[in-house]
Order: sequence, then structure tokens, then C-alpha cells
Amino acid sequence: MRRILNAVCPGGLADLLGTDPAGAGTLAVDGKSARGSRTVTSPAAHLLAAMTGAGQTVTQLRVPDKTNEITCFAALLEPFDLAGVTATADALHIQRAHARFLVVKANQPGLLRQLRALPWKHATARRYDRETGHGRKETRATRP
Repeated sequence: MRRILNAVCPGGLADLLGTDPAGAGTLAVDGKSARGSRTVTSPAAHLLAAMTGAGQTVTQLRVPDKTNEITCFAALLEPFDLAGVTATADALHIQRAHARFLVVKANQPGLLRQLRALPWKHATARRYDRETGHGRKETRATRP
């Protein structure tokens, strides 16, 4: 059984056994290296997965070697309708492209046009947080 499961593409297996995130309140995206998957000729399999708040796996895919999770984020979630779902991910995914993908897709041209018309340059920060943790300084600005 183990050999068969190891031969199957991890993303394909998750898609077969996965669940639809529609109606789920939250969706968590995280990546992990599969323990014991490294061989002499290849690095450990790095998997990116999405799970509902109830712990059900939605989908999973293998991150190609010599790249990272950033390049696979949109491909992981693209097949699903995420309307009304709050997605969370670790700090690696704080990317403008990911935010645009999650918040407003191009298939909503009216909403996209309205958001672009807002005076973003004039919004001022109301609160700043400055912290030091994990060996780095972090600054967070909250805008209205």
C-alpha cells in the first residue's frame, strides 16, 4: 500500500479525496516538506496544501524543485470559488499578486474598476506597530 501511495502524485490524491471549500468559513494554506521523501538524486518533496477550518484537505500540490511556494499559490486555489471564504497563509505569501488574486479576480470587472478608483495614495496610517522578533524588525501599518 505504501509503495502505491508513494507512486501517486500527492496533488492528485488530495484532489480525489479533497473537499470543496465553498461554504467553509476559512481556508488555511501552508507548505511542508514531506519527511522521508528525499532520495540520493532528488530533494525532499515540498507540498503546498489548503485546508478548511474544520481540518478537511481541499487540495495539495507538489512545489517544483528549485522554486518555492510563492510560484504555486494561485495554481493551488485557482480551481475553486472562494467567494465568502477567508484565506490565511504564512508571511511568505504576503504578496501583492496573491492579495489581488484572493480579493478581486478579473472576472469581476465592475468591482475591480471601483477598487482601482479609490484614493489609495491619500489613505494615512492610523496605527503603527514596531516589533522585533525572530531576528528581524517588523513594522505594521493599519489604514482605515
